[in-house]
Amino acid sequence: MKPRRPGFPAVLALSTLAVLSAFPASAATWWRLPVWGAEIRVFALDPWNPGQVFCGTSRGNFYVSKDGGSSWEPLRAGPVFPGYVATGLYADPKIPGRLFAALTGQFGGGLVVVSDDRGASWRILARFRETVATRALAVLPGEPAVLAIGGDDGVRFSRDGGETWLRSGAQTPGLAQVESLAFDPADPATVYAGTWRQAFRTRDGGATWTRIAEGMVLDATVYSWDFDPSNTRDLWVSTCGWVYRSTDGGDRWKRFTTGFTNRRSQAIRRDPTRPGFLYAATVGGLHRSTDGGETWSRISRESLVVTALEVDARTGRLYVGSEGEGVFFSDDAGRTLERGSTGLAEGRVSDIVTDPADPSRVFFFRAYAGEESGVWEAQERRVRRVSLDPLPVSASLAASRGEDGRTLLVLSSSAGIRVSRDGGERWTTPDSPPSGTPVGLFGSPFPAPIVVTTAGVFRASADGRSFELLPGAPTSPESAGLLVDPKGGPLLEVRSGATLHRWNGEKWVAKRQTLLKHGSFLEESGTAPIGAWSSIQEVGGTLVWEDGGRRVSVTIPRQGLALASAASTPGGRLYVGTTGDGLFLFEP
Repeated sequence: MKPRRPGFPAVLALSTLAVLSAFPASAATWWRLPVWGAEIRVFALDPWNPGQVFCGTSRGNFYVSKDGGSSWEPLRAGPVFPGYVATGLYADPKIPGRLFAALTGQFGGGLVVVSDDRGASWRILARFRETVATRALAVLPGEPAVLAIGGDDGVRFSRDGGETWLRSGAQTPGLAQVESLAFDPADPATVYAGTWRQAFRTRDGGATWTRIAEGMVLDATVYSWDFDPSNTRDLWVSTCGWVYRSTDGGDRWKRFTTGFTNRRSQAIRRDPTRPGFLYAATVGGLHRSTDGGETWSRISRESLVVTALEVDARTGRLYVGSEGEGVFFSDDAGRTLERGSTGLAEGRVSDIVTDPADPSRVFFFRAYAGEESGVWEAQERRVRRVSLDPLPVSASLAASRGEDGRTLLVLSSSAGIRVSRDGGERWTTPDSPPSGTPVGLFGSPFPAPIVVTTAGVFRASADGRSFELLPGAPTSPESAGLLVDPKGGPLLEVRSGATLHRWNGEKWVAKRQTLLKHGSFLEESGTAPIGAWSSIQEVGGTLVWEDGGRRVSVTIPRQGLALASAASTPGGRLYVGTTGDGLFLFEP
């Protein structure tokens, strides 16, 4: 694999009203900085335009690449189906511009939708409020198309293009929790369903179903299907326990495990341009077989979580979708993977801090992005990754000025504490780390980072090599937050049982709480703090950021952003991190 290091690609400029094509001289402007990435769930090759491919993401958005996967653009501006995860995508080979898609709600329910203008607009064909009926989608093209969807309560068919739906196989034991569906390419009456417990088949269009599991283990969740186009009785499936092949239409299965370094395979595809080549998407890297599936080997780094696969029979290009890192593509059967995520604007920026040694710069933590996870920096409109050591996929970040005047960075995660004394490149474990499991991490406005763990409250030394227990601190913290006191100063609040402990940088004060109904607490009388030291929220189309008594209000670049964190630099610049929409910069 040859991943490309992030450099300084072009940024996207958005005024409060419109997209700009050039850097403005004076107008207040929002910039989307190039922190590209997304969790890719599905691919669909454009049958009408060679070299074009569509994808759907875990944030309910759809993109198209017109250059073979090198770069992407949304099919429609703004969030398409917020709160939903794309689970199926199909480009109709008989009707130009028609796309079908299935989406599952993050907290339940689902949608089946169609577009006749390549995703510029969508029409809802079916909506499920509670039942998750849309984990799987299969389409038999035509006018009207035959659609099949699967989910918690089995399979549904629509034979009128999605206008009406009928349950199928409700009386078939085990035909539930459907994860995948596929029409037999040579026989429209034959449909295969993969469930959380093996596989099923109908040969009469859904009138009757049969479990087809000879050779499969009981808990073999079937995630995807792949057919030999010249003999559709020869088929492969990917499962939570390696991959299986059947040469008799599913009557009997053989499991293949040799060479796999991870058993959970989320997709499998034959290479129609290379006889004997197959690819398997696992949570532990991309795997390939060159001998018809008898043996396999991992051909990517193990940390690449592969979520989707497609092979273009016209060009031989392999498309690889990942969890957080977006898309890769390959023209040499996966031997080298080229990153192609530019334009996939769903990166997660969980924490941003201003550099105390250079206030024009901010550090931010990019989370759940595979190889791209870690500490990055932004200075004006330029961004780059700075961390060179492997770091947790999610962490909190704090900064302070060390005794030598250089910046001390501290990371807190479930794995413990890491520190950097060279601007975020190299990270080490402190010689004397705090004990317990981290609960909270706080930097500015305190002169040294404070780490709250289940064992107490600790303060970092000036060089970050040791952490000392603060005198008087609670011994069993459960949660922590940074507040503003009535005079505008910082107040660390730590909850332990029914007691709130508050520290103003010098001394601790404890307040008992009375437990009311439903588990809520009532404080004893006394002056309450004003509120959180730092907060960011959207209020009626306005982004409001408060930090240490300062308040900034600007028109939000787009409503519905999943706001996570913010930091400011001189000149009124405001950096805003999100949990799925990347990194934004406001310049007044």
